[in-house]
Amino acid sequence: MIEPARIQAALDILEQVADSLSADGASADVLIRKYFRTRRYAGSRDRRAVTALVYQVIRNWGYLCEQAAGDMRRMLLLNLSETQDSESLEALFNGADHAPDVLSDEERAFVLEAHEKLPHHDLNYPLWLEDRLKMRFGDNFSDELARLNGRAPFELRVNAGKGEGDKVEAFLKSEGLAFEKGKWADTALILDENPRIDAWEIYQDGLIEVQDEAAQLAVRLADIKPGQQVMDLCAGAGGKTLAAAALMDNKGQIYAFDNNKYRLKDLKPRAKRADARILQAHLIDTAGGKRKSILAEHEARMDRVMLDVPCSGSGVWRRNPESKWRLTEEKLTQYCRIQKNLLTEGWGFVKPGGRMIYMTCSLFVDENEHQIETFLAEQKDAKLVSYRSIDQGEGAPELKSLSTLPECLALSPYSHGTDGFFVAILEKSA
Repeated sequence: MIEPARIQAALDILEQVADSLSADGASADVLIRKYFRTRRYAGSRDRRAVTALVYQVIRNWGYLCEQAAGDMRRMLLLNLSETQDSESLEALFNGADHAPDVLSDEERAFVLEAHEKLPHHDLNYPLWLEDRLKMRFGDNFSDELARLNGRAPFELRVNAGKGEGDKVEAFLKSEGLAFEKGKWADTALILDENPRIDAWEIYQDGLIEVQDEAAQLAVRLADIKPGQQVMDLCAGAGGKTLAAAALMDNKGQIYAFDNNKYRLKDLKPRAKRADARILQAHLIDTAGGKRKSILAEHEARMDRVMLDVPCSGSGVWRRNPESKWRLTEEKLTQYCRIQKNLLTEGWGFVKPGGRMIYMTCSLFVDENEHQIETFLAEQKDAKLVSYRSIDQGEGAPELKSLSTLPECLALSPYSHGTDGFFVAILEKSA
């Protein structure tokens, strides 16, 4: 593809992204994959260049959209004008086959206008979330937001259940891939590149899974032991389910539930690869009161309930930068209502002396500390257990939390090098 054709491809995808944002549709990465699936002529360099440009615009979406009043051509033009002069822009928008249409006089004038960038433009966040973000980050506000706008690393979880970490590291070195071990989770490996791992022998043999270090640490804080009865109530694709199963030495039972068959469908083959033989995955049909009926047999039987609830996803903006522009006050309120209901429901499955581990990939107090405080006020048999009480292993670095509740753990990209993540450990009175 010639450069103007790459610009047109980025414009086509960005138009789809804009439509998807307004309709709460597919994410940008899904749209990009779909676009190139039907354009086999695009080489790997073309795909990388177009993808980089698309995400460059997304990472400056608030500023560009405001200045261009949502006009996608103008948004792309303004973004390109930061590195291209007028002559270069004319060459890119030349009206040739597979190239964008020639610039209009109005578009030329728009590029030459003065465009003021305000602080929330530079740091690329919705202004209505400013107070919530400042409440979490305090003096590190700018540094944290800058890191949230950066590129997320590619992180692997070594399957502790197979105990072949040395083999994994040897394979990565043989492939010439630079990596470092995680700081907070001893199963985490952090790579410099973003490789395709499907064909790797170590992946097919179940020695690794893709998982952020924060999620790995959260499962470790659940303090799961072999022989326990464990429930993952919002299992999704089962990443934390498999991480928990790896700690159980195939002794006990772990139940994975979700109400979305598409998220849950890959868990069984993944469990087979990982040799997790104690796992049961169940789709929960929420219609007609079936959910309560399906879950009833597990009441007050679980040693551990993992509750990774639906949330704003603000802690993973660097992985899904367009998601911040999907979020509204109404959606945030809806998430909080769902979280409150799941906390109450999940507590019913915890046996006396057992624990529920509440997790979100959110930065907001609304979805984290406020939920825990409300829950503790309503559940008199619940107490908060400090994350510091869980053994992190000999020589582990001090793990400081950003949470306003000292017993809870709040992580962030700048302070910890992980996704933004929150963990609260709740124990039921024996």
